Amino acid sequence: MAEGVTQLKVRGLGKLTGALRRAGVDVRDMKTANARVARVVVDAAVPITPRATGALAGSIRPAQRVSGAIVYAGGGRVRYARFVEYGTGKMRARPYLTRAAGDSQDDWLDVYARELQNLMDRVAARSDGTGD
Repeated sequence: MAEGVTQLKVRGLGKLTGALRRAGVDVRDMKTANARVARVVVDAAVPITPRATGALAGSIRPAQRVSGAIVYAGGGRVRYARFVEYGTGKMRARPYLTRAAGDSQDDWLDVYARELQNLMDRVAARSDGTGD
């Protein structure tokens, strides 16, 4: 991870990915679902991000990964993202990513539910109904 970058990960997708694989889902399709979930968190984070110049809010971005929904903040000239999120000995924390993830949880859970249903519908459409 680059210096000064804060990231937020949705964990617990390993078991789900394994189950999807066993069901015949191409888990690479999860990249799109995870990116959509991360976009929900980004959209919730940008308006509540503390601002002086807007650079921190402008640095918030989703990552497209099979392994989970990831949101990054910081990097480049914005090396202070993690300090704003978690605070320091001299500065109180002003969490924007964790707050956005919590505030938008119902929305991103709905996105996951829709995406997973779409994946399972595609598997079912390819099935011949024999269970094999």
